[in-house]
Amino acid sequence: MSFATEAILVSSVEPKATHGMVVVGEETVYLSHMPMFMEPHAVQYLLEVVLRSETGDARQRYVDDRRRTGTAVYTLAPEPFRISDLVAPEGQRPELTSFTGTLFRGHFERGGTEIIDPVTVEVQRVVHFRRFDHHASRPEALNYLAFGKGDELFFAHRITKPPDFDQHIAVRHVPGGADAVLTDDILRKGPRLEISGRADRPDDRLHESDQVTAKFLDGGPDDVDLRLLVGREFYEEEGDLATDMHSH
Repeated sequence: MSFATEAILVSSVEPKATHGMVVVGEETVYLSHMPMFMEPHAVQYLLEVVLRSETGDARQRYVDDRRRTGTAVYTLAPEPFRISDLVAPEGQRPELTSFTGTLFRGHFERGGTEIIDPVTVEVQRVVHFRRFDHHASRPEALNYLAFGKGDELFFAHRITKPPDFDQHIAVRHVPGGADAVLTDDILRKGPRLEISGRADRPDDRLHESDQVTAKFLDGGPDDVDLRLLVGREFYEEEGDLATDMHSH
């Protein structure tokens, strides 16, 4: 389903809310929604962004802080907005192409430290946008969304139904593997990949130093086996995705 169709399906009465996001990437910065199975938070999206600040180079300040402290988790608490405003029918400009917020080292709701306040986020690209479907079935094999640019490659676990988990990890090609496949052009569309031999559950998620084989489910050639080495885990969350809040 296209982003445009997703946007049309969103109710026009969607309230503005604070949609916290995980921050990954250094050369190129990406924001990933921290979703829940309740409205208006029941959406998984990935944004390629540029960070701006009136007090200097916001991206460099964030990168310097990450490198200096070695912290894995960085989050962004934005001003309240409507998720549906991030997308628009093809050829049209989304209602929301920039917003302000506060950048935190750590989780902003769990004792994180403010790094930049305010920071302006300019959305360059919506890499992935998908509302959760209550009728969806969980895939048998572990599924991830791939994104990134240049030497920075990331996986975000593809969330489907409760109980589920959110995870963001760095990956890289195994030397000698099909290293020409995850190109910038493929990654900009947020392709979906399946990990061979792993069930789609938290206990089977990818861990640092794992070497795995992945296949494209969409967004890439279906006859290619990717050989990947898993790097650092930046974020993992199960509690917020344990239950369907609609039923409470």
